[in-house]
Amino acid sequence: MLKLILEAFISISGIAAASGIVYNNDELHIVSDNSNYLYSYNLSRQHLSKTVLLESDPMENISKANKMDLESITFDGKQYYLYGSGSTEKRNNRFIWDGKKVVKEDYSKIYTYLMQKFKISKEDFNIEGVVHIDDRILLFNRGNGPKSVNAILEYNSKAEDKSRYIPIILPKLNGISTGFSDATIVGDDIYFIATAEDAKSTYLDGEIAGSLLGKIPTDLSSAPEVFQIPENHKFEGITLKEQTDHGITFLLCEDTDTDNTELTVYSLKVMN
Repeated sequence: MLKLILEAFISISGIAAASGIVYNNDELHIVSDNSNYLYSYNLSRQHLSKTVLLESDPMENISKANKMDLESITFDGKQYYLYGSGSTEKRNNRFIWDGKKVVKEDYSKIYTYLMQKFKISKEDFNIEGVVHIDDRILLFNRGNGPKSVNAILEYNSKAEDKSRYIPIILPKLNGISTGFSDATIVGDDIYFIATAEDAKSTYLDGEIAGSLLGKIPTDLSSAPEVFQIPENHKFEGITLKEQTDHGITFLLCEDTDTDNTELTVYSLKVMN
C-alpha cells in the first residue's frame, strides 16, 4: 500500500484558476483555464513571467463564455504543448511553445474526428489532461458530462486508424463521481489525477469532494490503481518533481473556482 503525503510547496502571486503544470529545469510552467497567458515561475529567482498566447481584452479572468479553457500542458523534451478542453467551439486551440516562439493551432478537426469515431457527444467531450508518447497523443476525457465518459482517447498522429478509445472506471469520493483532471509520465507508467465535483456538466462548476491519484501503464494494458489524496482539493495539474529509491514526488496545482490570484502549489510524496 502506498503512503501519500501532501504538503504546501510554494505560493505564487498573480495566477488564478491554475489548470495544468510542468516542472522543468528549476521552473514551473503553468496554464490557467481563464487566461491567455502561459505563466513561468523560476524557483531560484522567485520570479514570475508571462508569455502571451493570444491577444485579447481582457487577458486574464476571462468570462466562462469567452475563455479558451486551457486545461493541459505537457512537455516532450523539446517543446511544450497546451490544449484547450474542446468543450465549446472557443476551446479547440492547441499551442506549441519552444521557450521562445508560440505557435497556435486549430485542433477542432482532430477533436471532431475523435468525437465522431468514438461516438462521444459534444456534451460529454472535455479534455483535461494530455501526454505525448512518441506518435501517440493520449487525451484524458473528464467524465463530468451527462454520460460520465471517463476515457483515454489515444490519437495516433501518424496513423489515425490506430487511434483507440479506452474507457476507465474510477471510484466515487463521498458518493460523488470522479473525473480525470490531468496526467504525467513517470518511466513506463502514467500517473493521473481525478477530482470529485458535484456537477453533471462540462461547463459548470460544482461542490468539491476531493481528488484521487491514479497509476496506469503507458501501453494502457491494465486497469488503473487509484489512491485518495489527503485533504479536500480540486487538483487540476500534476507534474513530476523527482524520483528516488524511496518514492516519487509530484507537484500539484489546484483550481479554487474563485478569483483569488494567490496560487498554492502542493507537493505530493508517494512513498512505497
